[in-house]
Amino acid sequence: IIQRANACGGAIRVILLSTAEGVPLGRAYSSTDRETPLNEEVLSNIESTWAPASKQFPLLNMGKEVKIVTAIYDQRTIFHVYQAPVVVTILVGMNANLGAIRSTAIPLLKQTLEPLCTTLLNSLSPPVDHPYPQQGYYQ
Repeated sequence: IIQRANACGGAIRVILLSTAEGVPLGRAYSSTDRETPLNEEVLSNIESTWAPASKQFPLLNMGKEVKIVTAIYDQRTIFHVYQAPVVVTILVGMNANLGAIRSTAIPLLKQTLEPLCTTLLNSLSPPVDHPYPQQGYYQ
């Protein structure tokens, strides 16, 4: 996914996968990244701070429509993609083609993560005979 997006000018440096509670699940680094190395402490802070905030998206009175948040900084751009129960954080370089990320990388990530998300949601949902079956944590 990184190579395909970067071929379109995506300039992805790293993709972080974590739970909505901020627990890291995995990382994928670009094999062609020539910029300065990424600080491990910064990446850990992104996972533990920004991922839990994604559960607050529906509370912004926008319904369940907010699934992607883009934060643009001086040197980097961060995309947070919320696909319950996981959060994908994409850290890209300053000259990234943001359209390539939104049109190539994010749809591929969603498609790739769908089986994982379905399995996690099924494992986290209450039993069928639970008194409130429609009130799961990630609904």
